[in-house]
Amino acid sequence: MLGALALSAAMSTREAAADRRAYGETYEAVTAPKGELDVELWTTYARLGEIDGGPASRGVRQMIELEYGITDRWDMALYNMFDAITTGDTSSGYAGAKLETRYRPIPRGSWIVDPIFYLEAAERLRGDAKQSLEGKLIVARDFGRVNTALNAAFEGERLNDGSLHPELEWAFGTSYAISPALIFGGEVFGKDEPGDPGMPWQHRAWAGPAISFAAGTGSIMRGIWVTLAAGGGLTPASDHYYGRTVVGLQF
Repeated sequence: MLGALALSAAMSTREAAADRRAYGETYEAVTAPKGELDVELWTTYARLGEIDGGPASRGVRQMIELEYGITDRWDMALYNMFDAITTGDTSSGYAGAKLETRYRPIPRGSWIVDPIFYLEAAERLRGDAKQSLEGKLIVARDFGRVNTALNAAFEGERLNDGSLHPELEWAFGTSYAISPALIFGGEVFGKDEPGDPGMPWQHRAWAGPAISFAAGTGSIMRGIWVTLAAGGGLTPASDHYYGRTVVGLQF
Protein backbone atom coordinates (compact mmCIF):
# COMPACT_ATOMS: atom_id res chain seq x y z
CA MET A 1 0.00 0.00 0.00
CA LEU A 2 2.73 2.48 0.96
CA GLY A 3 4.69 1.49 -2.12
CA ALA A 4 1.70 2.16 -4.36
CA LEU A 5 1.16 5.58 -2.77
CA ALA A 6 4.83 6.46 -3.22
CA LEU A 7 4.72 5.35 -6.87
CA SER A 8 1.58 7.41 -7.47
CA ALA A 9 3.17 10.49 -5.90
CA ALA A 10 6.32 10.07 -7.98
CA MET A 11 4.28 9.69 -11.19
CA SER A 12 2.21 12.81 -10.43
CA THR A 13 5.39 14.76 -9.71
CA ARG A 14 6.93 13.68 -13.04
CA GLU A 15 3.72 14.74 -14.79
CA ALA A 16 3.91 18.12 -13.07
CA ALA A 17 7.52 18.43 -14.20
CA ALA A 18 6.78 17.67 -17.87
CA ASP A 19 7.25 21.28 -18.99
CA ARG A 20 8.72 22.96 -15.92
CA ARG A 21 11.72 25.29 -16.05
CA ALA A 22 14.89 24.33 -14.22
CA TYR A 23 16.44 27.74 -14.99
CA GLY A 24 15.34 31.33 -14.88
CA GLU A 25 16.67 32.30 -18.32
CA THR A 26 18.00 29.23 -20.17
CA TYR A 27 15.43 27.20 -22.12
CA GLU A 28 15.58 23.41 -22.01
CA ALA A 29 14.68 21.22 -25.00
CA VAL A 30 11.07 20.58 -23.94
CA THR A 31 7.62 21.43 -25.26
CA ALA A 32 4.22 21.29 -23.56
CA PRO A 33 2.51 17.87 -23.89
CA LYS A 34 -0.34 17.68 -26.41
CA GLY A 35 -3.57 19.13 -25.01
CA GLU A 36 -1.95 20.55 -21.85
CA LEU A 37 -2.66 24.14 -20.89
CA ASP A 38 -0.03 25.84 -18.72
CA VAL A 39 -0.43 29.18 -16.98
CA GLU A 40 2.93 30.66 -16.03
CA LEU A 41 3.46 33.72 -13.86
CA TRP A 42 6.83 35.44 -14.35
CA THR A 43 8.14 38.12 -11.99
CA THR A 44 11.49 39.73 -12.87
CA TYR A 45 13.43 42.43 -11.05
CA ALA A 46 16.17 44.15 -13.05
CA ARG A 47 17.52 47.46 -11.83
CA LEU A 48 18.31 48.72 -15.35
CA GLY A 49 15.80 46.55 -17.20
CA GLU A 50 18.48 44.79 -19.25
CA ILE A 51 17.59 41.15 -18.51
CA ASP A 52 15.65 39.37 -21.28
CA GLY A 53 12.01 39.50 -20.20
CA GLY A 54 12.79 42.23 -17.69
CA PRO A 55 11.07 45.61 -17.42
CA ALA A 56 11.47 48.35 -20.02
CA SER A 57 12.71 50.66 -17.29
CA ARG A 58 14.06 50.16 -13.79
CA GLY A 59 11.89 47.95 -11.62
CA VAL A 60 9.69 44.87 -11.84
CA ARG A 61 8.01 43.22 -14.81
CA GLN A 62 5.17 40.72 -14.43
CA MET A 63 4.40 38.44 -17.36
CA ILE A 64 1.36 36.17 -17.58
CA GLU A 65 1.86 33.32 -20.05
CA LEU A 66 -0.79 31.01 -21.51
CA GLU A 67 0.88 28.01 -23.16
CA TYR A 68 -0.81 25.15 -25.03
CA GLY A 69 0.57 21.92 -26.46
CA ILE A 70 -0.71 21.61 -30.05
CA THR A 71 1.12 18.29 -30.47
CA ASP A 72 3.69 16.54 -28.31
CA ARG A 73 6.39 18.32 -30.38
CA TRP A 74 4.84 21.74 -31.01
CA ASP A 75 3.42 24.35 -28.65
CA MET A 76 2.41 28.01 -28.67
CA ALA A 77 2.26 30.63 -25.93
CA LEU A 78 0.86 34.13 -25.45
CA TYR A 79 2.46 36.52 -22.94
CA ASN A 80 0.97 39.70 -21.55
CA MET A 81 3.47 42.04 -19.87
CA PHE A 82 2.98 44.54 -17.05
CA ASP A 83 5.60 46.90 -15.60
CA ALA A 84 5.68 48.00 -11.97
CA ILE A 85 8.40 50.63 -11.94
CA THR A 86 10.19 51.23 -8.65
CA THR A 87 12.55 53.94 -9.91
CA GLY A 88 13.04 55.79 -13.19
CA ASP A 89 10.83 57.97 -15.36
CA THR A 90 8.41 55.40 -16.82
CA SER A 91 5.01 54.89 -15.20
CA SER A 92 3.63 51.47 -14.32
CA GLY A 93 1.11 49.74 -16.55
CA TYR A 94 0.53 47.41 -19.48
CA ALA A 95 3.78 46.87 -21.41
CA GLY A 96 2.70 44.80 -24.43
CA ALA A 97 2.33 41.21 -25.62
CA LYS A 98 4.47 38.41 -27.04
CA LEU A 99 3.59 35.34 -29.13
CA GLU A 100 5.98 32.40 -28.88
CA THR A 101 6.15 28.99 -30.53
CA ARG A 102 8.51 26.03 -30.02
CA TYR A 103 8.94 23.05 -32.34
CA ARG A 104 10.85 19.79 -31.87
CA PRO A 105 11.87 18.42 -35.31
CA ILE A 106 12.73 14.86 -34.17
CA PRO A 107 11.70 12.59 -31.29
CA ARG A 108 13.60 13.19 -28.07
CA GLY A 109 16.79 11.15 -27.77
CA SER A 110 17.19 10.56 -31.53
CA TRP A 111 20.37 12.62 -31.81
CA ILE A 112 23.35 13.26 -29.55
CA VAL A 113 21.56 16.48 -28.51
CA ASP A 114 17.85 17.35 -28.51
CA PRO A 115 17.10 20.42 -30.66
CA ILE A 116 14.18 22.84 -30.40
CA PHE A 117 13.39 25.70 -32.79
CA TYR A 118 11.96 28.79 -31.10
CA LEU A 119 10.31 31.86 -32.66
CA GLU A 120 8.96 34.90 -30.80
CA ALA A 121 7.23 38.09 -31.99
CA ALA A 122 6.51 40.98 -29.61
CA GLU A 123 4.56 44.23 -29.69
CA ARG A 124 6.00 46.57 -27.06
CA LEU A 125 4.35 49.61 -25.50
CA ARG A 126 7.24 50.65 -23.23
CA GLY A 127 10.95 51.10 -23.66
CA ASP A 128 12.97 52.08 -26.73
CA ALA A 129 11.58 49.37 -29.07
CA LYS A 130 8.14 49.04 -30.66
CA GLN A 131 8.35 45.54 -32.15
CA SER A 132 10.80 42.67 -32.08
CA LEU A 133 11.27 39.30 -33.75
CA GLU A 134 13.52 36.63 -32.26
CA GLY A 135 14.70 33.28 -33.55
CA LYS A 136 16.41 30.87 -31.17
CA LEU A 137 18.05 27.45 -31.35
CA ILE A 138 17.79 25.38 -28.18
CA VAL A 139 19.93 22.26 -27.76
CA ALA A 140 20.09 20.15 -24.61
CA ARG A 141 20.97 16.71 -23.32
CA ASP A 142 20.16 14.73 -20.20
CA PHE A 143 22.84 12.52 -18.63
CA GLY A 144 20.82 10.67 -16.03
CA ARG A 145 19.92 13.30 -13.43
CA VAL A 146 22.14 15.94 -15.02
CA ASN A 147 20.79 18.34 -17.65
CA THR A 148 22.79 20.66 -19.86
CA ALA A 149 21.19 23.23 -22.17
CA LEU A 150 22.57 25.78 -24.62
CA ASN A 151 20.62 28.60 -26.33
CA ALA A 152 21.73 30.85 -29.22
CA ALA A 153 19.42 33.58 -30.50
CA PHE A 154 19.23 36.53 -32.86
CA GLU A 155 16.72 39.30 -32.18
CA GLY A 156 15.82 42.23 -34.40
CA GLU A 157 14.10 45.22 -32.80
CA ARG A 158 12.39 48.16 -34.47
CA LEU A 159 13.16 51.16 -32.28
CA ASN A 160 10.88 54.10 -31.61
CA ASP A 161 12.74 56.18 -34.22
CA GLY A 162 12.07 53.51 -36.88
CA SER A 163 15.62 52.15 -37.05
CA LEU A 164 16.46 48.45 -36.73
CA HIS A 165 18.54 47.21 -33.81
CA PRO A 166 20.16 43.73 -33.79
CA GLU A 167 20.96 41.72 -30.67
CA LEU A 168 22.80 38.42 -30.23
CA GLU A 169 21.75 36.46 -27.15
CA TRP A 170 23.09 33.27 -25.59
CA ALA A 171 22.57 31.16 -22.49
CA PHE A 172 24.02 28.01 -20.95
CA GLY A 173 22.70 26.11 -17.95
CA THR A 174 23.39 22.88 -16.13
CA SER A 175 21.32 21.29 -13.37
CA TYR A 176 21.05 18.22 -11.17
CA ALA A 177 17.78 16.56 -10.14
CA ILE A 178 17.95 15.67 -6.46
CA SER A 179 14.56 14.01 -7.01
CA PRO A 180 11.72 14.39 -9.54
CA ALA A 181 10.44 17.19 -7.31
CA LEU A 182 13.64 19.15 -6.65
CA ILE A 183 16.27 20.46 -9.09
CA PHE A 184 19.32 22.62 -8.37
CA GLY A 185 21.14 24.38 -11.19
CA GLY A 186 23.21 27.28 -12.39
CA GLU A 187 23.34 29.31 -15.58
CA VAL A 188 25.28 31.98 -17.40
CA PHE A 189 23.72 34.12 -20.14
CA GLY A 190 24.23 37.37 -21.99
CA LYS A 191 23.54 39.64 -24.92
CA ASP A 192 25.73 41.51 -27.39
CA GLU A 193 24.41 44.61 -29.18
CA PRO A 194 25.68 47.73 -30.95
CA GLY A 195 26.34 50.77 -28.78
CA ASP A 196 25.57 54.36 -29.68
CA PRO A 197 26.77 55.58 -33.12
CA GLY A 198 30.55 55.51 -33.21
CA MET A 199 30.75 53.32 -30.10
CA PRO A 200 31.81 49.64 -29.95
CA TRP A 201 29.40 46.82 -29.29
CA GLN A 202 28.21 46.34 -25.73
CA HIS A 203 28.77 42.96 -24.14
CA ARG A 204 26.57 42.06 -21.18
CA ALA A 205 26.61 38.80 -19.21
CA TRP A 206 25.18 37.46 -15.97
CA ALA A 207 25.52 34.28 -13.91
CA GLY A 208 23.66 32.82 -10.97
CA PRO A 209 21.98 29.81 -9.33
CA ALA A 210 18.47 28.42 -9.81
CA ILE A 211 16.24 26.07 -7.84
CA SER A 212 13.02 24.43 -9.04
CA PHE A 213 10.34 22.51 -7.13
CA ALA A 214 7.42 20.59 -8.68
CA ALA A 215 4.44 18.77 -7.20
CA GLY A 216 1.44 16.91 -8.56
CA THR A 217 -1.95 18.08 -7.31
CA GLY A 218 -4.29 15.24 -8.23
CA SER A 219 -7.19 17.64 -8.79
CA ILE A 220 -8.31 19.85 -11.69
CA MET A 221 -4.70 20.94 -12.09
CA ARG A 222 -2.19 18.30 -13.12
CA GLY A 223 0.57 19.99 -11.16
CA ILE A 224 2.39 23.08 -10.03
CA TRP A 225 6.05 24.08 -10.15
CA VAL A 226 8.07 27.04 -8.89
CA THR A 227 11.50 28.17 -10.12
CA LEU A 228 13.65 30.79 -8.38
CA ALA A 229 16.72 32.33 -10.04
CA ALA A 230 19.04 35.21 -9.24
CA GLY A 231 22.55 36.39 -9.96
CA GLY A 232 24.90 39.20 -10.84
CA GLY A 233 26.55 40.92 -13.78
CA LEU A 234 29.92 39.77 -15.16
CA THR A 235 30.87 42.74 -17.37
CA PRO A 236 31.04 46.51 -16.75
CA ALA A 237 27.99 47.11 -18.98
CA SER A 238 25.85 44.53 -17.16
CA ASP A 239 23.21 45.27 -14.55
CA HIS A 240 24.70 44.51 -11.14
CA TYR A 241 22.05 41.94 -10.14
CA TYR A 242 18.68 40.45 -11.08
CA GLY A 243 16.03 38.18 -9.60
CA ARG A 244 13.28 36.07 -11.15
CA THR A 245 10.41 33.87 -9.97
CA VAL A 246 8.41 31.65 -12.35
CA VAL A 247 5.29 29.80 -11.16
CA GLY A 248 3.73 27.21 -13.46
CA LEU A 249 0.15 25.93 -13.14
CA GLN A 250 -0.57 22.89 -15.35
CA PHE A 251 -4.07 21.90 -16.43
